[in-house]
Amino acid sequence: MMRPLISLVLISMMSLGLLAGKAFGHQQKEAYTSIVFNQRSGMLEIQHRFYLHDAEHAAQQVIDKNTDLISDPVGRDAFAYYAISTFAMQDQQQQPLTLTYVGTELEGKYLWVYQETPITADMDGFYLKMTALQELWSEQINHINVERNKRVTSVRLHIADSWHYIEVAKPAK
Repeated sequence: MMRPLISLVLISMMSLGLLAGKAFGHQQKEAYTSIVFNQRSGMLEIQHRFYLHDAEHAAQQVIDKNTDLISDPVGRDAFAYYAISTFAMQDQQQQPLTLTYVGTELEGKYLWVYQETPITADMDGFYLKMTALQELWSEQINHINVERNKRVTSVRLHIADSWHYIEVAKPAK
């Protein structure tokens, strides 16, 4: 009597494990960008975080069907150049900020793409635009968090959004 019950429990647990594994393999259709004022370096650090699974699907559509982001640094750079081409910042006068590409990093299930620009005295707000992956998946949401003096201001950008103005905390005195 006990043996069939244990078998049923084990089979149920294995089935749930397989279903959970499948759920993690699906596209998330979200990307996260953090913009951080680094007063020590004098740089505005931009960190784009993509789910690796989403990035690989996208790279195979927008770069090459054989793109491998895990083992190929050239493929990662190609995806990074795609990603940074879909992100832009403007100052309060709507003048473009020049963003410098820093590099990429793989960390677990994420692909990070890094950019930076010098902090200027009048950075009290920005116009932001991020369309990464939205031409592939209309339900893609790009989250942007701007952190200054331990205060975070956030925005979520959908496919219908264009430029979005975000006001940030004043510099510490």
